[in-house]
Amino acid sequence: MKDLLRALLREPVAHFVVIGAALFVLDALVSPTSEAPAALPSPLAAPTQPIVVDDGVRERLRVQWSRTHPAPPTDEELQHLVDGWIDEEVLYREGLQRGLAEGDLQVRERVASQMAYLLRSRIAAREPSEDELRQWYREHADRYLHPERVDFTQVFVDGTDEAAEARARELLALLQSGADPDGLGDRFSGGRRFRGRKPADLAVRFGDAFVVGMESQAPDTWALRRSSQGLHLVRIDRWSTGEVPDFDALREQLRHDWEQDRLERELASAEQELRGRWEIVASP
Repeated sequence: MKDLLRALLREPVAHFVVIGAALFVLDALVSPTSEAPAALPSPLAAPTQPIVVDDGVRERLRVQWSRTHPAPPTDEELQHLVDGWIDEEVLYREGLQRGLAEGDLQVRERVASQMAYLLRSRIAAREPSEDELRQWYREHADRYLHPERVDFTQVFVDGTDEAAEARARELLALLQSGADPDGLGDRFSGGRRFRGRKPADLAVRFGDAFVVGMESQAPDTWALRRSSQGLHLVRIDRWSTGEVPDFDALREQLRHDWEQDRLERELASAEQELRGRWEIVASP
């Protein structure tokens, strides 16, 4: 035991502190109590009650053993597990008494994470009613909106100078008079036909000027559009307006989103309630 304590003084035992502190403190913090906040135990206070090896401890050790072994532990193996658990508990308590967890950010983050998990686990899941689900659908319709999309065909003219402009105008006249776009213009790495493209994505690729007025361009008509890559003679083949899918088609997604929103709101409420149990001082 002396060797263990000397090792403790040389090495941090943050992993022991995390495990022990999470088990000892978290449930106490969220359990209802009528005591004043000052009576709450400190998350880093070392336990003072005796170390009790009961049937619950032995069962947890058996379960842990079964995860990596095909057969239950023998009596001798179980006693070895118990001895290891006692040593770890002693190290954990000694570490707390020596303040080894003070100021350790990893301990703080993991205990806070365990606390959040405990709060979340205490929020009972429930199914939304039909009215609640439909209200969610009405209030958050924009979340499920299918974006506008456009199909178009282009004839590309490389360059932006006067010569390229004149050539583009000549090609535009041919296209407007019914010429087949295949074989006209210059080669473009993105191809000639674009399908199901979002205007926002086109603006990123070609620039804002390329998409200005595209939604009002009549289908099957040609127009000259400019980009940083050159001149584009564009025919709108199809414009799909944004629309919200039918309620029944979204039912499962709506149920999932409604439940996640409820969990987040109740978790925020539980965290706010915990804040009220502590004095918070903001220094200037």
